[in-house]
Amino acid sequence: MNRYRRSDNYIKLAQNFYLNGEYKKSVEALNKALRFENTEEKYIEIYLDKAQIYYEVKNYYNAIKVYNVIIERFGEILQAFYGIGVMYDFLDEFYLAEKYYKKSIAIDENFREGYFFLADLYDRYGFTDKAICYYKKTIEKFPKDYMAYNNLGSIFEMQKNYEEALKYFKASVELNPDYFRSTFNLGIAYERLNSEDKALEYYYRACKLNPEYQDIYLNISALYIKQKKFMESLEILTEGISYAENTYNLYYNRACVYLKVGEEEKSFNDLENAVKENPKLIDYLKVDEDFKSYRKDERYLKIIGRD
Repeated sequence: MNRYRRSDNYIKLAQNFYLNGEYKKSVEALNKALRFENTEEKYIEIYLDKAQIYYEVKNYYNAIKVYNVIIERFGEILQAFYGIGVMYDFLDEFYLAEKYYKKSIAIDENFREGYFFLADLYDRYGFTDKAICYYKKTIEKFPKDYMAYNNLGSIFEMQKNYEEALKYFKASVELNPDYFRSTFNLGIAYERLNSEDKALEYYYRACKLNPEYQDIYLNISALYIKQKKFMESLEILTEGISYAENTYNLYYNRACVYLKVGEEEKSFNDLENAVKENPKLIDYLKVDEDFKSYRKDERYLKIIGRD
């Protein structure tokens, strides 16, 4: 008879509860599984499953407690140190997150997530040089990590080092042509370098990869406006309104373009739709130069709430 059978039964029960979204019952079943004899590997798996559930319900401190139990019982387990780092990251505890990410790398110098998320942590907190260093270390150890190339390119793009950004975005796209973010970012880099045809090429590629992302339509539209191609701008904004997940900026920008081609009624209809979806746009509308000559217009006053 398998002496681990009763433990396995509770583990399976916990999995079923988890899949049904019954997280409290899942934790209870895992706790029962821990009462029985298990291999060390199985004990660690059970604790990791518990910690994962606490993470998913945003009970980060309980997750940290579980990870610490693993460390106390079984020593320097990489997943536990990394897990604590992630929890402190979500808790906005920068120095503790940094400490545990570094510890995970110290345990395994080839642990990709440790390098990548330490770089991401540094980037988010403004430690740009350290972020660059750790993204480069990620790439050095994992030369096919297209996300690291993309994120590094984004840092250089923010620094207005567009040639360097272009290099990393290109590498990311070559490694994974289906990753829309680096494809989109490559379009941005080309636009910053005044290669408008190349920018449009990659914006349209990104649009095929992720038609729900409104910023792609906005960037294409802005390029067409710059080129005085107002009908093309209207066309891409209309397409975006059909497909994008969020549309308020698309409606607002189309309202501005409709003004440029003398379609006032269509402009104010779009403006109304934009503000209905995102009332915060009213503050911007009040200072927008495009609508300066309409400050006393009834249609304008109605939209900003002064009818």
